[in-house]
Amino acid sequence: MSSPSRIFVTDCEGPLTRNDNAMEIAARFLPWGGEFFARLSRYDDYLADVVRKPGYNAGDTLSLIAPFFVAFGLRDSDVQAFSADNVLLVPGAAEMLAEMQKLMPSFIISTSYTPYIRALCDVMRFPFDNCRCTEMALNAWAMDEAEKVWLRDWLQRIVQRPVIQIPAEASVLADLSADDRASVRELDGLFWDEMSAAGHLSGEILAAVRPVGGGMKLAALEGIVADLDVRGEDVMYVGDSITDAPPFAAVRQWGGVSLSFNGNGYALAAAQYAAASADTRPTLELARAFVAGGSAAVAAAVDEWPSEHEAPRPPGDEPGAPALPQVGAIDGAGDGLASASAWARTHVRGEPIARLG
Repeated sequence: MSSPSRIFVTDCEGPLTRNDNAMEIAARFLPWGGEFFARLSRYDDYLADVVRKPGYNAGDTLSLIAPFFVAFGLRDSDVQAFSADNVLLVPGAAEMLAEMQKLMPSFIISTSYTPYIRALCDVMRFPFDNCRCTEMALNAWAMDEAEKVWLRDWLQRIVQRPVIQIPAEASVLADLSADDRASVRELDGLFWDEMSAAGHLSGEILAAVRPVGGGMKLAALEGIVADLDVRGEDVMYVGDSITDAPPFAAVRQWGGVSLSFNGNGYALAAAQYAAASADTRPTLELARAFVAGGSAAVAAAVDEWPSEHEAPRPPGDEPGAPALPQVGAIDGAGDGLASASAWARTHVRGEPIARLG
């Protein structure tokens, strides 16, 4: 059997769905869970993007929070049922992904937990075998009551601290404020010293849950490319966050197509192209160009993106809202495309999720 000429690979949360499933699970099942997750997520950004902790990948928030799920009695069935009832699609995502499957081999690489991705596949009729995601088996762990109480106390302690603020040029701990340095030291001590102490199950859970984010996303992408024997220039990758930065960088180096869809600053810094949109039309149109003529055709489609694609603001939208969709090459685009991407990210997914890395 000959290898496919081109493949389409996308992240899930952002390009396909409006969820942040792990944050939503935390908010539903943990006290102050949304605030707790926001603090761990910013700590994740610090570890992955500032000090670049060895062996740590962007998106490992899903590992950090897992011991707390166990401490509060969360079961696999709870995650499965909640996820199945709360898949929120980006408009047009189901139709776009259905067409992609007809045009070329298509894959999802997501940091999300397996139950959520299974629920998404059921909704979108997408083969789960074509997904790479984070395995989590809560039922496998039997934590004693003393450790549960210890972790519950730690959760309250963490939410009492403000969210860590990371200056744009930060590269070492000293670049943070004194309060934020104290928060980092406290979290470092918890996750990398106390959890691994003798008698604590938390450290075992932390090591067992291996989120597919950052470098692990890149490894998953490289595995797909190797299995299908496709050239790097024949890969189109769509993402939106810090967890997509390594795949974006690799695909750019390979000569393929890297598209930030309503991406944050991390995505915009790594991808080649950006789309700011309330629906998946830009992804679909650029993917059609890609399957027809590769990266050169996508470059032409981006250059020729017609202004009539851009719809006027809906009545009642706040002043200054950009016309959408907008598509462009990120290098040399100025602030307009980044501003539109940030606006679309906030209004498609909601402000709490948009603030996450």
